[in-house]
Amino acid sequence: MIGRELVEAFAFTAPVVCALVCMVMVLLDARTRGRSREDRQLRLFLALAYFVTSLGWMGLVFYTIYPRVFIYYHSVFLLTLMLDQVLFYRFVAILTGTGEYRRFGRLHLAIPLGIVAVSVIFDFAVPVSLQAAVVYGDDASGTWFRVMYAVTTLVFVVYNTVYPALSLRNIRRYKRCVVNYSSDARRSSLGWLALMQALILVCVPVPLAGLLFRIPVFATNYFVWLGALPTFVFYLILCYNLLDDNYVIIRQDAGEEEYPPDKSIPPGRARFTRYMREKKPYLNPKLRITDLAAGMHTNRSYLSAFINKEFGMNFCRLINRYRLAHLERLRLSPDNAGKSKMELVIMAGFSNYRSYLRVKEEERLVN
Repeated sequence: MIGRELVEAFAFTAPVVCALVCMVMVLLDARTRGRSREDRQLRLFLALAYFVTSLGWMGLVFYTIYPRVFIYYHSVFLLTLMLDQVLFYRFVAILTGTGEYRRFGRLHLAIPLGIVAVSVIFDFAVPVSLQAAVVYGDDASGTWFRVMYAVTTLVFVVYNTVYPALSLRNIRRYKRCVVNYSSDARRSSLGWLALMQALILVCVPVPLAGLLFRIPVFATNYFVWLGALPTFVFYLILCYNLLDDNYVIIRQDAGEEEYPPDKSIPPGRARFTRYMREKKPYLNPKLRITDLAAGMHTNRSYLSAFINKEFGMNFCRLINRYRLAHLERLRLSPDNAGKSKMELVIMAGFSNYRSYLRVKEEERLVN
């Protein structure tokens, strides 16, 4: 029968392998496909996050089957417990930026480095045998290393709770802004990212902290897998959606500078309707409000406020209503009698059939 230690080691090895495979795929995508400089930098940053988090999970492998190695590895393990959450949070912050400059505080990195510096001092000051006794539950009361190890586990809980929560806050703020920026609801919703952050927040900190504290109820195979599996799935989903471009970054386009308020042509309903009828910009599945503003020689802020006030809806919903109306015209045209529904959906400006179904369902719920 397979021992509990081997089951735990296998559970912790899975995220290591997954993170490294995802890192390689992201790096290859950054090099082999035609990417903008911003997209390449985003992928390189994610590859770094994958590498750091793989080091953290490797520490848990050492913890379960190589106790002595874990003692020497402890400070690296502590650093990666904090740094991987900081890096993933920074990655999410880039994806969910709303076009405003937000400085990334130095404390995000200073605190982990400071705690690790203290840990390194204790590593040199406390004998290895005494460290092992503390980590693995033997009698070692009254040592400063016991306090330091307790802080390590507490830091793990705090970082794996606070940073996913901060990421969820950023996603919620982003979703309020992106509907006035992008017309592709599927790519811009980031629902997959919010779901995985929430899953990690609920499932990861408590089981793995219980394991590190040697709490019997958590030192079971079920709780070990409960802590490891959501992270494993998160790495895969994150990699897939990045490679599939299922995201939209709100940015300040250079074209917006050409039409500041004093040079913009204020939009009017008649002019806007005529432009949409003649130019049909909604047929572009990746249409952004900055593209539409540039075509109408107006300012993005003016146009966004105009759409919300004049039509009583956001930019994304309005564009998708135009697409639905155009799809209906395509269906009624004799020229399209031989075309499939999928082909008509793409011709109407939807990025894919799933996006069309989502928009149709949202309209049904509204009406």
